[in-house]
Amino acid sequence: MLARMDVITLLGAVLVNALLMSLALAVGVGLRTRSGLQAWQFMLLGQAFGFGLLIGATFGAPRLLATLGVMALSGSASATVITACRFLGLRASRRWLLGAPLGLGVVHALVFSDLGVATGLTNLTIGAQIIWASVLLLRGAGGMRWRWLCGGAALANGAMTLARGCLALGWPEIYPRFLTPNPLNIGSMMLLNASLVLGTMGFLLAHRDAAEQALVRLASLDTLTGLLNRREWMNRAGRALGIGATREAAPVLMMLDLDHFKRVNDERGHPVGDEVLKLAGEVLRGELRASDLVGRYGGEEFCLLLQHCEPEAFGRLDSRLHMALTRRCEASLGFVVDFSAGAVRVQPGEALAAAIKRADDELYRAKHAGRGRTSCAGGVL
Repeated sequence: MLARMDVITLLGAVLVNALLMSLALAVGVGLRTRSGLQAWQFMLLGQAFGFGLLIGATFGAPRLLATLGVMALSGSASATVITACRFLGLRASRRWLLGAPLGLGVVHALVFSDLGVATGLTNLTIGAQIIWASVLLLRGAGGMRWRWLCGGAALANGAMTLARGCLALGWPEIYPRFLTPNPLNIGSMMLLNASLVLGTMGFLLAHRDAAEQALVRLASLDTLTGLLNRREWMNRAGRALGIGATREAAPVLMMLDLDHFKRVNDERGHPVGDEVLKLAGEVLRGELRASDLVGRYGGEEFCLLLQHCEPEAFGRLDSRLHMALTRRCEASLGFVVDFSAGAVRVQPGEALAAAIKRADDELYRAKHAGRGRTSCAGGVL
């Protein structure tokens, strides 16, 4: 009786822990729509609901309650996959995630009279789902500790579930019943309880890392254009120039200003002006290389630091930027927007502020020469 109570106690601990962790996530973190933690909360609730139904099946309506219980547990495993996909930025196939619980429920109800087959198929299906989640988490985990923590817990739990499925199908005569006082049942409950706790801890770490990254992006990016803000661009450009620029690889600094932007705001409204700035940001991100630095300097002015930019390459880039901006604005907004720019080649040892001042002077010349053009100091073209 004591060993039987031990199994029930462990199962009760799983139910209580799952419910308490789900409640703690809702109260302590809050759950945004379609967030990873929201999916993990459904996973925890599915565990509690599924095992509760399986316990109820031992007292009455066994086929119905056991079938609903295994469907809930399979749905919980699907929620584990969804959690992993959302935190990893992957797209999960709803057909497979919803189909597994529904298909398992139908098969379980049909073969319920053969306990070995029903139990084996249930464990194999749920184990495969959990292993799927562990593969997603562990593949390419690198130094991300939360992925190793969650993936390792899922792998251990999935491997145990698959082993139970193989045992139930291959050796049904020695497979223990659900609440039988057996080391396999006790070990499975202990491993499941540990995997729920470790998984919750791991995904909370993932949530924290995502929040920290969002704060970093908020502090370093211009919210309207998605480009670096002025402070971050100055910091990165200063570090890039501090590494040391040789005459053979001196970068080009370009200051770019949208033409007649005040007129756009005055005549068409600030929302249209914001759209122009967004399009300009998209054009700059699309045309520049990963090694180039581009940021919003202020208002309608942008700053670019172009590494390893030879005169011919700069000429082609400048032409592409003019054409791309005018075409995008005309296609999206119905009118043409162009820009004026000034470009200088940063000299070895030159301070960033000095280079910006020279580029601003060239920008001033471009505006007074009629706008819609780029004025370049010697050495750029």
